[in-house]
Parts: sequence; C-alpha cells; structure tokens
Amino acid sequence: MLQRQRRTKGFTLIELLVVIAIIAILIALLLPAVQQAREAARRSSCKNNIKQIGIAMHNYHDVHNTLPPGYLDDDPTANVTNHNLLGWGTFILPYIEQSALYDSIGSAGGFNNDWTTIPEITTGTASVPVPYSKIKLSAYICPSDPMGGNNTDLSDYGKSNYTGVAGNTYRSSGSTKPTGSFYDNSNVAFRDIRDGLSNTMLIGERGTEGAKNGTIWIGNYSDAAYYTQNAITSPSSAYYGINGTAGSWNFTSSHTGGCHFLFGDGAVRFLSENIDLATYGNMGYIADGKVINLP
Repeated sequence: MLQRQRRTKGFTLIELLVVIAIIAILIALLLPAVQQAREAARRSSCKNNIKQIGIAMHNYHDVHNTLPPGYLDDDPTANVTNHNLLGWGTFILPYIEQSALYDSIGSAGGFNNDWTTIPEITTGTASVPVPYSKIKLSAYICPSDPMGGNNTDLSDYGKSNYTGVAGNTYRSSGSTKPTGSFYDNSNVAFRDIRDGLSNTMLIGERGTEGAKNGTIWIGNYSDAAYYTQNAITSPSSAYYGINGTAGSWNFTSSHTGGCHFLFGDGAVRFLSENIDLATYGNMGYIADGKVINLP
C-alpha cells in the first residue's frame, strides 16, 4: 500500500518578502499620521498653557488693576547686564497654583533685590537644595519644545516658552515707552489698551530655535545675553516677524507655520508666519488707533 507524502505548510521566501514589504509600506503610511496626531496633541496642550496664562493675567488685573510688569528694573539707566529683577512670569505665580513658590521667592528677598545675588533663588543652600529659579514649571513649557524644561544656556534656570509683547522695542529709553503691554517697569491696565482687548496681543511663544534657548520665567536676566522677557512686533521688517531671524527679539515656536498668541480678551490664536507685517505690528501695539482685520 502506497503512503501519501505529506506536504509541509509554510511561507516561501517570496511570500515572506512580500509580507515584509506590505508591513513596511503600512508603517511608512501610518507613521506620519501618528507623528501628526502627537504634534496636534502637543500643540493643543501648548495652546491650553497660554490660555491658563491669560486667565492668570486677568485674575492679576482684577486684584491690582493693572497687568504685571514686563520685568522690574531698579535702575533703567544702568548697564543692560544689571537688568536682573523679576519678570511677569513670577508675578502671576499665585494665579497658576504656585503660591508657595511665590511666597518663598518673596521671603528670600527676591522682590526687593537683584534676584541673581540671592543664593536661595540661584544656587541653593543647605535648607533650599533646589534653588527656586531652577524649578521647572510645566505651565511655562511648550510640549513641542525639544530642549526640555530648563535653560541650559543660562545656569540651568527654569525656562519659559512664553514671552510678553513689548511692541516696537523691548524696553524704555528715557521717558519714551514701548508701544506694547510688557516692558521694564510697565503697568499697563486694560483701560490703556484703547485698540481693544480682542485686537491686541499680550503674550506669544518663544521657541528654542533661533533664540537663546527660550527665555526664563523668573525674570529678565540680561539683555546683553538676549534673554529678554518681552519681544518685538515691529512691522518694519520680516527680521522681526513670526519665526524671523531676530533671535530673542521676535516670536518663534516649535510648531510648523507660526505661533500661538494670547490676546487681551483671553482668546488664543495661532498666527501664520506669513501674516501681513503691518497687521502683525498693529496687533502688538496697545493704542495706535489702526483698524485691523484679524486673520
């Protein structure tokens, strides 16, 4: 009696290669979609950060009848490297659930002295092993930023990806003030924003690309080192435009195509880097009287 030979079932080499090719094609098709979905989530989280900063700004204004200063400067005529007092990111700490940190900075003397000379704030002490200035605050960090939470270019201070709108220049020159909402010793109130809160930008993004690793939430460390708390929206040149080449003087982001901005009414809008420069500049000024069409 003849025995029927059994055939062993399995993949041939050609079939295996075809399966691998199909899997590779599927991965190539799906991976960009996954990356885009992740970036969309990070971008949404960044927008929410700015939204919360806007709520904090309004709460601060309700209490003090003014927006916080862009940064305090005890001697505006001194050398720029001495402009080291606290910035707006410090003053709204109680309104972003960081009251304990705010109180600790105050107890160390940070509100009345140059904070860069206070060990509890800058280098730490036996009782304060982690200095206050090096505490990472997720509320000030864009999730899309590839550089993490601290400013590695500047003593590892806590970084911020959000900076104030100064208008035509970043700080005062004698009695001449910048045209925006945040600058040295500024005390701009909502009533001063005569162009309308919904037409005026208050806060924008500062990425690490093309800038000195963002800025720092605690203050305006040194203009000479390009860590200003506030950026320019001058309509004179694309140099100062969104994602332009002015480095720390303009607004940049890790998002493709533009930046998020907080407006005075609390709205957060994503503005294209190709926005008309005149419109962009006008939105950074608080009282130029120009009529604008929001993009």
